[in-house]
Amino acid sequence: MSTSFTVESFESCVYGGRIDEAIALLCELDRLYRENSITDPTTLMKPSDAWPQPHHSALLDRFASRVAAAIASLLGNTDFTLTDAQFDRLSAIRELIQDILGAAPLRNADHVAKKFLPSIDEEGNVRLPFPDAVRRLSVLCNSESRLALDFSACLRADPLPTLHLALATASELLPGSAHAHQKREAMLDWLSKRFDEIDNVRDIEMVPLVALYMFCTYAEIEHRHAIKRSINRLVRNTFSEVGFPDLVRRGESPQIRRVRPLMLVVLEAFRDGHSILRTHSLNLAAARAHFDIVAFCDFSAIGKLGREVFTQVLEFPANASFTQQLAMIRDYAQETSPEVLYMPSVGMSLLTICISNLRLAPLQIAGLGHPATTHSECIDYVSVEDDYVGDPACFSEALLRLPKDGQPYRPSAAFEPFEPAERTASERVNIAIPSSLMKLSPSLLAAFRKIVERSEVTLQFHFLTNGGNLLTLMHLRKVLEQALPGTTIQVVPLRPYMDYIRYLDSMDMFLSPFPFGNTNGIVDAFTVGLPGVCKTGREVFERIDGAMFMRAYMPGWMVADTADEYVEAAVRLANNRDERESIRKYMLDKNVVQRFFEGRPEVFGEMVLELVEQQRLKTA
Repeated sequence: MSTSFTVESFESCVYGGRIDEAIALLCELDRLYRENSITDPTTLMKPSDAWPQPHHSALLDRFASRVAAAIASLLGNTDFTLTDAQFDRLSAIRELIQDILGAAPLRNADHVAKKFLPSIDEEGNVRLPFPDAVRRLSVLCNSESRLALDFSACLRADPLPTLHLALATASELLPGSAHAHQKREAMLDWLSKRFDEIDNVRDIEMVPLVALYMFCTYAEIEHRHAIKRSINRLVRNTFSEVGFPDLVRRGESPQIRRVRPLMLVVLEAFRDGHSILRTHSLNLAAARAHFDIVAFCDFSAIGKLGREVFTQVLEFPANASFTQQLAMIRDYAQETSPEVLYMPSVGMSLLTICISNLRLAPLQIAGLGHPATTHSECIDYVSVEDDYVGDPACFSEALLRLPKDGQPYRPSAAFEPFEPAERTASERVNIAIPSSLMKLSPSLLAAFRKIVERSEVTLQFHFLTNGGNLLTLMHLRKVLEQALPGTTIQVVPLRPYMDYIRYLDSMDMFLSPFPFGNTNGIVDAFTVGLPGVCKTGREVFERIDGAMFMRAYMPGWMVADTADEYVEAAVRLANNRDERESIRKYMLDKNVVQRFFEGRPEVFGEMVLELVEQQRLKTA
């Protein structure tokens, strides 16, 4: 992927005072990483003249240090005032800037940002050291910042940049340190109050707002999802202002003459290798015995296997705007009056967040592709397997409780049969952590540290990551080195599916993340007979792991109720090779992974049909 960005050209523009050119180069770097997330940053700077050549990790640090220093110099230069155009461009690449600052040795730009902090005079008025101070803070302050930033004071001085900084802080893919996670959780509460003072979403940056809706699930506070109520209210208010009303009232069932009821499905991602196709496609395919099922999605969101699931797939035109996509779905619903609206997941896109706040059908159901409550008054039911429920009080919706075999999974379309490797004794135990970046919580890393301290054998942690780019992974490595000092760590970027499966097969055991656990990661580990440990809890995204272990008849001690039990079980599994190999042999001999692919997918359609019939009787 060609790019005009080099470290040297960026530094030349920054230190030469060519502000617009420097910002343009940063935008070019952002484009590069959006198109190719695994671009090696060291290829973007002049090779070192040192001999012997520095190690690659040292070159990565050098890249991050130089670019972070130049960004700090650019935004710390008060010889100019940020124009609206310059600020807009910097705001659009805030995520990249935060990644770079987090990846650099200092991990923040506080040494520069502190001179832009507002003050409050004796009369209670907010004073800014520079007119554009809050704008600069909104770009310079990443989640790892330790500044005592008064968000309320900044809000009084310059509302939108303050709001967008809070949004960026609360919605970051990888907050980083325990301090950064705590800051995100504080921002969830602060933003919830601020959103209640706003009438609509028109002035709010949409990308971080969608990320906030999804990533609040990965916080560790009990009321992590409360922010969704505020977001939903803003969406509903915006619909009301622009004249985009509901089509029906809840329970209302228009009398439409057709052979079978219509289920309208809105998809976020249903590509052949995607996790949601693996977990939800069999249920939808079986539901065609009772429903005509029409799906709306982007062309890129669905593949050949996904298309075979539905009666019809309606794709958005390539040039359709978001509002046009939304209108297409609503117009179709108005024309056809579907009995059911179903979304396999809600929260990974602005489209599903908005659709979850519209009443398009008398019965509206969300699946748990992203396993969390919606807090939307327009979603009637969440479809969930009975053994995944945990505490029903965690849901704002009624529960469509499928039997525990009522949603069998589909093996990955990318899987190729292979022969698991033979194990040989080793002084080091290799532990796989198959986890998306946002699941690496402070509690999890604290547990890993205790596991290392209590283990009698040498451990190596392999973080098989999903999400982010190589700059994000550089930040992750610094977080891990701080949390697990002296421990051997491997950070493994996203790789082709079978390469990932073979990597898992080379491991001795795995640890599932918590509080937000795994689904497909467990399927993948069990595919290669890799034993592991998980932790359960009251939320559905905590409950899934333990339920899956039990479905596969894993020993009960491998499912922990507390973090201490998790540590104890992990140490036991790591330190007892014979027991570990015995479990692995059982997993392979009994092909335990097959239990995730067996069940009664037809039950979902039968239960939804029963709800439709109940509504028809009520309105008859």
